[in-house]
Amino acid sequence: MPRRKNTAIKSYTLKSGKKKYMFKLYLGMKGGKKVETTRRGFDSYEEANAVYKKMAAEDAQDFVKEKQITFDQLYTKWLSFYRKDVKPSTLWKTETLYRAHLKDRFGDQYIDQITTAEIADYFLELSTKFVNYKMPFWYMRRIFEYAIDINLLNRNPARASLLPKKTSVKKRRDTAHNFYTAEQVHDFLNAAKKCDERIYIYFSILAATGMRKCEALGLEWKDIQFDKKRIYVQRTTAYGENGEYITQLPKGNKKRYVPLDDQLACKLKHYRHDLSDKLFHTAKNDFLRPSKPDQWIKAVYAKAPDLKQITIHGLRHTFATLLNQAGVNPKDVQHILGHTKVDLTLDVYTHSTTEGREKARAEINKLF
Repeated sequence: MPRRKNTAIKSYTLKSGKKKYMFKLYLGMKGGKKVETTRRGFDSYEEANAVYKKMAAEDAQDFVKEKQITFDQLYTKWLSFYRKDVKPSTLWKTETLYRAHLKDRFGDQYIDQITTAEIADYFLELSTKFVNYKMPFWYMRRIFEYAIDINLLNRNPARASLLPKKTSVKKRRDTAHNFYTAEQVHDFLNAAKKCDERIYIYFSILAATGMRKCEALGLEWKDIQFDKKRIYVQRTTAYGENGEYITQLPKGNKKRYVPLDDQLACKLKHYRHDLSDKLFHTAKNDFLRPSKPDQWIKAVYAKAPDLKQITIHGLRHTFATLLNQAGVNPKDVQHILGHTKVDLTLDVYTHSTTEGREKARAEINKLF
């Protein structure tokens, strides 16, 4: 038997007793890292040696590891599993966020060549431009965790300890004052009434029920239960995969009933003028897009420039705050708003008001 010169090739035996061949090969440096590879499973020394010679002739800069994939390819693999567990609107938001913040920067890079330092530098820069810079980071970290789960990586380069704690971008709105007093609500609705009946009805629903913006857009007439004095919130409009406009279950996948007060019931009975099954619709009887209420609230503030300006979601804050101020049980407010925990209702959607503090002072006077 001729002497085998390549000592890098080793033999090993399977449990079945069959003999196999393998080798380890160092190719040089690439990006400051050693380029090494291991190949095994060859049936003969000659087969292993032929592959060894071919790989040894490669430039380390051109070497691609077996099973090596780009971050974009990893994201695509991860997304196929992620989409099974989330709502279409969440999937759309995820895809949009990936395209906006991760694809161009990391998409073409091989996943084992993306360094922790590179990620830290990128998100430090992003924190100076983007208020919600942490969101793409947590998605990136989750994608790398998937790579570890399927044995493509041994460690996660997205280290949470290096993520900037705060953004340097000034937040666009002051949520601490993003609500109305009862008097300001009336002034706002009076201005809306002067704009258009549909605008008036839409904002009256938000103010009197605390519904989310797209829950109100998704209302159908069958949801308005006049006899039971309630509204059935069972859908919300949203963007699904590939930007398709859809309806789905409300946030938290929970349907719920909200009270229908007598004044709003009267307004709704006078509002219906056509045979559409939807309260708010296009000429083709499709649900309106989320941008439409944004246009409406701008029209209201243009009509009444002296009004305090809040966001559409601020009407939900207003509803919760006024009920809290009136002494309504927080658990009941939680159910109406569709929150999973009462802490969210109290911490986020209710606010301290001058009237509330004065009421507390009066009650303290009675006690002492």
